[in-house]
Amino acid sequence: MKIQELKDKLPESTPIYTNEEINWMLNHIGDPDSLIRDSLVCNSLGKGFLEENFSLDQAHFMIEKIKTKNTLFYKIDETGIPTLTRSFTCLFWDLIIKVNNDSESEYFKILTDSEEKELFKNLLVYLSKESDFTGFSKKYGWFHAVAHCSDAIADGMKSDNFDPEMAHLFLSSTYKMLNRVDRRFIDGEEYRLSDVFIEAFKNQKISNEDFISWIKSFDFNPYAPDLIEFYRFNNVKSLLENVYVKLNSLSLLNVSVKDYIEEHFSKKD
Repeated sequence: MKIQELKDKLPESTPIYTNEEINWMLNHIGDPDSLIRDSLVCNSLGKGFLEENFSLDQAHFMIEKIKTKNTLFYKIDETGIPTLTRSFTCLFWDLIIKVNNDSESEYFKILTDSEEKELFKNLLVYLSKESDFTGFSKKYGWFHAVAHCSDAIADGMKSDNFDPEMAHLFLSSTYKMLNRVDRRFIDGEEYRLSDVFIEAFKNQKISNEDFISWIKSFDFNPYAPDLIEFYRFNNVKSLLENVYVKLNSLSLLNVSVKDYIEEHFSKKD
């Protein structure tokens, strides 16, 4: 397959993709070269699904191949290059969640309810297990696993199939991830994660009481000599302050939530 032919299709208004090209894109979803992975494969898949350039058969083929290869958990215990496959698989699933819930899309309900629920659970489990928190790499470009997974879960929150039980699993998975992170987020990960909470509140998937209880479960000492604990506290602080601002702008900020974040996080440096 000639890569240039695939590149030439990006600016086309109604490109037609061959099965060979689709198969090649899926095989390179986590390519170490950002020009292939991000600029070509990711953009082609995004355009293809959002502008309905793929046939239904092709869309089903892609879904089944990604599921069968289980790329969301590809070498889950390894960091570095394998993370790219996992992270960009999250973006693929985010596209599927979007079109699956868009009644105007040709791919509307391309997943059954049980398939969509399984997808949501897998994303939540993945969030709890990912251990590579690289945002951007000068050598490989964007990793952004936490951000990409957050994008998919945020869109999932809008679906009726994302029930309150899954919302509680989201809280548990996020708690595990924030207790495992080994650095300060510097590439906007906590801002993307905050969007999941916003969608949860907008769609009444998480109660204010459950949210406060979740916040109270963290016991990081911001003054501890352990730098990792300092980073973890400030990641949570930044996340909560972002949730605070967004909820307030939507007139959804509960007084109890407001007071707790102000007292226990915003007043600490």
